Amino acid sequence: MIRKTQVHLIHCQLAIKPMKKELILCIDIGGTHITSAVVDRDAMQLVDRSFCYQPVDSQGSRQAILADWDQAIQQSLASINKPLEAMMIAIPGPFDYTQGICLMDGMHKYQSLLHLDVKSYLAVTYGIPKSAIFFFNDAHAFLLGEIYHQHWFAKRVVGLTLGTGLGSAWYDKSQLKDLNYGSASFREGIAEDYISTRGLLGFLAGKSNRSFANVRELVEDEAAATEQKLAFDFLREALREFIQAYILPLEPDAIVIGGSIAKAERFFLAQLQAEVPIPIQLASMDEKNIFYGMAASLPNS
Repeated sequence: MIRKTQVHLIHCQLAIKPMKKELILCIDIGGTHITSAVVDRDAMQLVDRSFCYQPVDSQGSRQAILADWDQAIQQSLASINKPLEAMMIAIPGPFDYTQGICLMDGMHKYQSLLHLDVKSYLAVTYGIPKSAIFFFNDAHAFLLGEIYHQHWFAKRVVGLTLGTGLGSAWYDKSQLKDLNYGSASFREGIAEDYISTRGLLGFLAGKSNRSFANVRELVEDEAAATEQKLAFDFLREALREFIQAYILPLEPDAIVIGGSIAKAERFFLAQLQAEVPIPIQLASMDEKNIFYGMAASLPNS
């Protein structure tokens, strides 16, 4: 069973040919940061000096979070002297992606933004019409980027993002769907309770007297071989069980995985692939592809 949530099913024809010159501000909001850049759709490349990375305390106050967002956005906009055609934002759910309203409640991130009309905030702050502001589920945007990068336009692909949460999306020959399998019933809770940073570190806390602030700290600790094996065996087993229950029935051509935990693929991916009958592809790990995928999905004006 999957918790009731907003599921998007859209038809998306990714653009692969040059088009009328348009400047698109693309934003990727994660659990710990925001990145932004301006995409020139004529050349399908980032405008020089427009890329910005800004850490964000997603458990901070509304004012502090918006200040961090604004810092990144303003830096990106400082690189251009022409008006934007559109603003495209990837953001985790729960979120009303049509109206642009934050619905994250009890998700360990962005609690202070609950019920904020983000679309109106951006429209007023940056003078952009609401009709030119588009929101994407973060897993959805990730998959758009990988489809564009890999030229998988005729494929059936599941995208999984492993990080502060578990994102999942489905692409089927120009049709995109947010799966929301992070909220799917799994073991004693939901999938995201196990396949996520808190799931992995929570399991490890019960098995070791050592503690780690994040997965990166665990991976980079040369004295943590025992903890690394425990944690990533746990993750691999959970992923195998999850894929068997929820992904195999979709019969995809491939699974592509990204997110911060996927960067530690050397600890689990090869063995997981040996246990799963569908090719598993590591993502490009290039955030620019998320921007290109979102920008390419905007209909030509």
